[in-house]
Amino acid sequence: MVSQITRGDFALFVITVLAWGTTWFVILGQLGVVHPVVSVGWRFLLASLIVFGICITRTDRLVLTLSEHAFCVLLGLFLFCLNYGLFYTASLSLTTGLISIVFSTMVFWNALGARLFLGQPLDSRSLLGGVVGVFGLLILFRTDLLAFDWQSENSLALIFCLLGTLSASSGNLVSATLQKRQLTVWNSTAFGMMYGTLLTFGFALINDLEIQFHWTTLYVGSLLYLVIVGSVIAFGSYLTLIGRIGPGPAAYATVMFPVVAIIVSVLFEGYQLTLLALAAVGLVVVGNWLALSKPKDRKSACRACRR
Repeated sequence: MVSQITRGDFALFVITVLAWGTTWFVILGQLGVVHPVVSVGWRFLLASLIVFGICITRTDRLVLTLSEHAFCVLLGLFLFCLNYGLFYTASLSLTTGLISIVFSTMVFWNALGARLFLGQPLDSRSLLGGVVGVFGLLILFRTDLLAFDWQSENSLALIFCLLGTLSASSGNLVSATLQKRQLTVWNSTAFGMMYGTLLTFGFALINDLEIQFHWTTLYVGSLLYLVIVGSVIAFGSYLTLIGRIGPGPAAYATVMFPVVAIIVSVLFEGYQLTLLALAAVGLVVVGNWLALSKPKDRKSACRACRR
């Protein structure tokens, strides 16, 4: 049974939302000269080195069993290779609005996966919150949806987004499994990022993608932000949250990312918020409140059980 949301959990949730909500805008600095798949490789190569450094500082165990390595390979494949490779590629032709709508469906994939593979019960209140939140996103990005040509080549990019979401959800479940096996978030993430990097560069070499680096302020600056904030801080917070409250509730952060992205767009791109957009944001917030809060009688019951 997943524990009650605490202030510490809420803090991790906020950090995750703020970190990943700003990366939607920053990722644009990675697109152009370097192939998106190669950029993913650079991102997680640098991030893995930092996380290994954190492990050494914390004296976390770095000698894993064969089965633990196997799970870390799966973590790297799903969360740090396929997930980002597919989304970076889709970003070349899709708007961030469409991408965020598809990614927010991870709320439901995580809940279903946790039920099937981890034995965690489905929470109807949380699922209702997910429906409300995603409906808010549909309203917020309705223009992108209405303008999308479902018979165009961009439909393939949309499929990439869905596959990337399923891959990320699978990675969430693997992380939860590793934490149940007494690995920490940091050592499992370090090895997962390392294996994800190897798989990503291996894919690039097999497909004759040029392994290059773009030494410009925009590319290097955006890469460092994605490494430190979007990878080390965000994944450290998010995967810790998964271990504490479960993959289902933690995934509601994905519904809040686009709201932060919209705020960034208002500040830096001149995006104009309408009353309807504000109402849509309100639905997203209400959906998250439904998903992460519990009725008072249930809270009281939980306290009684602990006594």
